[in-house]
Amino acid sequence: MWKKDSKNLLRINRVVFLIFLVGIGIGLSLMVSIFIRTPPSYYEHTGFTLGTYCRIVVSSKKGSKTLSEIIFNELDRIYKKFDPNNPNSVIGKINTSTDWVDLDEETFVLLDAALKFSQITDGAFDPTLGDLIRLWGFDRISEKTPTKIPSSKEIEEILRHCGVDKVELDSRMRRIRLKDGATLDLGGIAKGYALDRAYQIAKEVDSNCTGFVEAGGDIRILGPKFGSRPWVIGVRDPRKADSAITYIYLKEGAVATSGDYERYFTVNGVRYHHIFDPRTGYPAVGAQSVTVVARDATTADVLSTAGFVMAPDWEYVVLEYPRLGGSVLLIDQEGKLHKSISFSAYEQAK
Repeated sequence: MWKKDSKNLLRINRVVFLIFLVGIGIGLSLMVSIFIRTPPSYYEHTGFTLGTYCRIVVSSKKGSKTLSEIIFNELDRIYKKFDPNNPNSVIGKINTSTDWVDLDEETFVLLDAALKFSQITDGAFDPTLGDLIRLWGFDRISEKTPTKIPSSKEIEEILRHCGVDKVELDSRMRRIRLKDGATLDLGGIAKGYALDRAYQIAKEVDSNCTGFVEAGGDIRILGPKFGSRPWVIGVRDPRKADSAITYIYLKEGAVATSGDYERYFTVNGVRYHHIFDPRTGYPAVGAQSVTVVARDATTADVLSTAGFVMAPDWEYVVLEYPRLGGSVLLIDQEGKLHKSISFSAYEQAK
C-alpha cells in the first residue's frame, strides 16, 4: 500500500516540479522583456547631394528605410532649390535678375537668417560671395580642384560687387533685389538648414526616431543612440585624414566643422582653400579648422564658417561664440587648440 501511494506521490511531485519550472521560465521571460529590452536596429542610407556625400543612420518603428529615404529626398530638394550653379533654382533666378524677385516663405526666412548672421558676425559670414567663389574656381564641386590664383586686380574688381549692403530684403512684400551686380551663394548656411529640415521631417514622421544625419562632416542628431546613449563623434585632425584630434559626445543638437583640408590646392607651398575672407577676397588665414557644437545645425554651420574667417582673433571667437549659441574648438595654423569652456563639456561622456 505504501509503495503504491509513494509512486503516485512521486508522479504528483514530478508534475508539481514541472509546473514550477514552467512558472519560473515564464517569470524570467517577463523580467527579461521588461528589464533587458532589445536595442533598436539602425538602417544606413548614403547618397550624394548638397555638394557632398550624405549619410543617414536612423531607427524608427514606422520604417527605418522609408524614413531614411524621406530624409534624403528633403536634403536633395533643398540642394536643388538653393543651388547657385543652377539658373533655374531660386538662387539662380535671384542672381540673374535686375529687379525685385518675389520669395516663398522658406526662401525669405533663410535669406533673412543669412543677413542677420552676417550682421552679428561683423561680416565674417557673407552670403554675397558667389562671384568670388567662381573666380577662384570653387563653385562646382564635381569638377577637379582649381589650380590658378586670380590676379589682385580681378579680386579687387569682384569685391566691389560683394557685401550684404547690396542686398535689399523687403519683409513687408517678401521679396529681394540685388544691387551693383552682387550674387548670392548660401553654401555657408544651406547645408546646416538642410540638416535641420531633415530633423524636422524625421520628427514629424516619428517623434521617437533616433539616429543622425551627416553631410560632409556636419552632423544633426535625431535622437540618442539606442534611446539613451550619446553618439561618439571624432573631430578630425586637419593634417591627418584618418586621425581624430578629440572626441565629442552628443545626444542632441548638431556639430559642424569648417576646414582648409576639404577643397584646396597648393602653389609654392601655400595652401589656397574654399573659405574666403570677405575683406581681402583671398582664402582666410589663421586656422586649420573650426568646429562648433550648437543646438541646431544652421547655427553650427554659419558659426564654423565665420569662426574660420575670424581665426586670427581666436580669443573673441572662443569667448563670444557661446553667447551666440555655439561652443568652439579652433585649431590655429600652428596646430594649437583653442576652445571654449562649454566645448570641453562635450568631450566627456554622460
